[in-house]
Amino acid sequence: MKTRYICLPLVVLAASLVGCATPKKDTSALKSEIDAAYSGHYGQSLRHEELAEEKLKTANRILKHWEKDYYWNIDEQQKALDAAKEAAHHRLESEKELCQWLTEVHGPNHHQHEDVHHVAAYFKTGIATPFKINDVGIGHIGHYLHEHPDAKADLIASADTVGSSTSNQHLSDKRAESVKKLLIEHGAKAEQLNIKSIGEGPGPDKTPNQENRIVTISTTHPSYIDCPNLK
Repeated sequence: MKTRYICLPLVVLAASLVGCATPKKDTSALKSEIDAAYSGHYGQSLRHEELAEEKLKTANRILKHWEKDYYWNIDEQQKALDAAKEAAHHRLESEKELCQWLTEVHGPNHHQHEDVHHVAAYFKTGIATPFKINDVGIGHIGHYLHEHPDAKADLIASADTVGSSTSNQHLSDKRAESVKKLLIEHGAKAEQLNIKSIGEGPGPDKTPNQENRIVTISTTHPSYIDCPNLK
């Protein structure tokens, strides 16, 4: 009979504990806010840096134990090596994400106040030397390319339909080369100049057309990227 009286309070206590159990909490909102904190390239950079620090702590803790002869075994050695490798991986990923963030910040401002220049040189039928050039424009672009080594210029040369298509292709090449020399004289480097010789322009055959006897020049910049050598 005593056993029955002893067990009954325990049963009642257990039931009361079950009834008072803490209900399951909804953590979705908190998780969402935490994820938001790590969003974007900058957030991902921070996250990878945190993971790198965690792995480095593990590797350094084991290293200190070895150095003080606390313990040593093969499993701990591998654990430390794996942690160090993972730390290096996360540190590299952190740098990559940070560079992408910097590109987003700096990219829109890179050369935004520098115009794309369009300049033309004009030629007579069958002639490779221009009879009319924009001297100020040629000089400006030559100086511009000299001051901006990362910039390039496209030289687009064409001819009208007087003569054969083969001869007009050669004529376009020569016209582009003549303008290229002018730009180099004003400071541009040959490797900055990209010739696009298109030969005959549109229009009926055997028809002179001043609009096609021309070389146009336009400058461009490559897409801006921070840390271009970081792979």
